[in-house]
Amino acid sequence: MQSKSYLRFMKQLPFALILFRLALAPLLLYLANLGPAYYLFIVICCYLALISDVFDGIIARHYNVATPSLRLWDSNVDLIFWLCACWCIWIGFAAEIEQRWSIVIPLLLLEWIPDIIYWLRFRKFGCAHNYFSKLFGIFLLLNFTFLFGWNSSILLTTTIILGLISQIDRILIALILPARTCDIPSAYHAHLIKKGVPFKKYKLFHS
Repeated sequence: MQSKSYLRFMKQLPFALILFRLALAPLLLYLANLGPAYYLFIVICCYLALISDVFDGIIARHYNVATPSLRLWDSNVDLIFWLCACWCIWIGFAAEIEQRWSIVIPLLLLEWIPDIIYWLRFRKFGCAHNYFSKLFGIFLLLNFTFLFGWNSSILLTTTIILGLISQIDRILIALILPARTCDIPSAYHAHLIKKGVPFKKYKLFHS
């Protein structure tokens, strides 16, 4: 039998993990500015962020605290963390970014469009947590491992292209949905929702 204090702790833990990820964001920038000697710690922070992102969703769903508000916090903090992480790439590998401006700039511009569409349509920001965004996050982590761990940009272009695909999918979701809804796997699933066709969600893939 779980005690009330334990249950209270577990119900508060998902938000604490989100705040932990938020605290890691400025730490990344600090470490990047310290120079290459600290790059390994940037990689560690990124893995800690991913672990916290996975477990905040699992715990929240298990204890029935995965509210729309918590999901929105999760989405916004993810955005803040990975924007700071990407800024670290600019600090440490500016030349690699400059060689890819033609795809970097569209990625940065597209990042904001889904939320603008959500706000114009529903007066609320979105929290789709689509599969392409999760795949993009995995490649971001691998990209950081190669860049800051081994000074290799082998995955940088692929990661940016996946980011573009994920943002286009988010834009389509925002345009298709009849009402603001969280945890939409893809634009295709948004279309199913619009048509009233039921489908199964896999809990492991949603925060």
